[in-house]
Amino acid sequence: MDKLQWFKFSYADWRMGKIQKCSEVTQARFLNLCCLYWSKEANLSYQDAEIEIDKEHLDALLSKKIIERDEEHIFIKFLDEQLEAITETSKGKSKAAKIRWDKYKKDKSSEVQTDADAMHVHTDAMQNDAEKRRGEKRREEKIKQNLPTLEEFISHAVERKKNVCTEEVRLKYFAWVDNNWSITRNNKTEPIKNWKASLTNTVKYLGEAYKQPSKPIEETFEQRIIRLNLEAKANG
Repeated sequence: MDKLQWFKFSYADWRMGKIQKCSEVTQARFLNLCCLYWSKEANLSYQDAEIEIDKEHLDALLSKKIIERDEEHIFIKFLDEQLEAITETSKGKSKAAKIRWDKYKKDKSSEVQTDADAMHVHTDAMQNDAEKRRGEKRREEKIKQNLPTLEEFISHAVERKKNVCTEEVRLKYFAWVDNNWSITRNNKTEPIKNWKASLTNTVKYLGEAYKQPSKPIEETFEQRIIRLNLEAKANG
């Protein structure tokens, strides 16, 4: 039937499921197994599954409870659920798949709910971690948008301390950039929320610009004689 030419697949569920704990080869074999299972309308023996993807990969999927089995057949729950929802599918085979699955669930009633639908499960912990990562990414992007240029950074430092060493200011700028625009206080790294305020507090600890000593007056011997004579006349 037309509706058996495809089954639902969620990329997000795939990325968050236990299937990610398997090797890339096993993941690819699992997709092949899903296609075969679907084409046989959830009536696939363990022996045929082993021939299709090899015992090594089949055992890996079973050990992580991505698929289940009884004495003769394997079960891929999320595909069984989709088959049950397609009323146009052969009722006899669909009913047989449901009976097998119900029998299996009854036998396994004392066990934790299977993870065979690895593409369906989203734990709260995973969602919280994903949201935390998105929040950190938004914060980093916002900080990058508000970063001053090196010229703006040096200009503000000079406004706060006229004789500050601009080379030390430049080094401080790149140190903050390398540290993801963060500073360390009391052994704790914190993001710089107001760079002008942070720089104002920091610039007083930076060194001062080196002042070149004034050069001695250079004069010729004749100029020195003239100067000494003028000084003698001035002194009477």
